[in-house]
Amino acid sequence: MDFSAIFQLRNKKFWWMDVIFYFVISLLIATVLCYLIFLIKNNLQREDIKKETLALQTVGTYQQNEYEKNVIDYRNKINDFSELFKNHEFASNVFVFAQKQTMQNVWFKQFSLDEKNSAVQLSGEADDMDSFSRQVAIFENEGNKKYIKSIGTLNSTLGESARISFNIDLVLNQNIFDYISDTLPILETTTPSDQLPAQ
Repeated sequence: MDFSAIFQLRNKKFWWMDVIFYFVISLLIATVLCYLIFLIKNNLQREDIKKETLALQTVGTYQQNEYEKNVIDYRNKINDFSELFKNHEFASNVFVFAQKQTMQNVWFKQFSLDEKNSAVQLSGEADDMDSFSRQVAIFENEGNKKYIKSIGTLNSTLGESARISFNIDLVLNQNIFDYISDTLPILETTTPSDQLPAQ
């Protein structure tokens, strides 16, 4: 076997291999330099922030600084209460909505509320399968589509007391936050005389 061709190929140099080699070396050096420059700039900015923070602490009297701390504390408390009120509004509206849409022979024994995804998981019992079907139909009613985006998991089993145990997953629209304010004017202005036929 002739190995001379292999030795000639090994000893032969290609100009483009040198170009790639030096390009990679240059890229590595540039990366290291950029890292060092950003590291130095980051340290300088941290020092500037420390100086500005110390300078701000000397501005104003001690009493003014105490007032500022109190204002910041109250602002944080207000933000926390705003989040609590939002969650309370969601839960209250869902409970009122479910109460108005629930049939007399259907009982909900467990609510699982997910305010972040506007989802509700209901677990309960119904007298029979017909009552359960009617309850689902009420949730699917055209008038409720404003508040109910979709009905997810549906399952039912026959319980020990011959009642139907079921689970329903509801995905609600954001309009549920306006549910009480939308219905209260109707309840206040609707009277039996309004429902009488015109003479």
